[in-house]
Amino acid sequence: MRFMVTFAWKPDPKTRNEGIARFKMTGGLPPPGAKLIGRWTRADFSGGYILLESDDPKALAAFAHNWGDLMELSIAPVVDDEALAEVLQRVAK
Repeated sequence: MRFMVTFAWKPDPKTRNEGIARFKMTGGLPPPGAKLIGRWTRADFSGGYILLESDDPKALAAFAHNWGDLMELSIAPVVDDEALAEVLQRVAK
């Protein structure tokens, strides 16, 4: 299953700098059990979006724990247009 993570830096330059240092050190990779599909940062550097794939909720919790001290995080399951079209086809009958 795919999950969209949205993140926003806490409004403290010291915290943001710690996040940058942590990202440089770790590459911002998720823990085992979650696969990074893509990552996008807002042009104003206020936050961004991460697309993860996982069947392990513990991996998502570990990811949130690894970064939650530096930023506000939200993790939501998402479906792509192809999967959504299948659902809409079924419910339209």
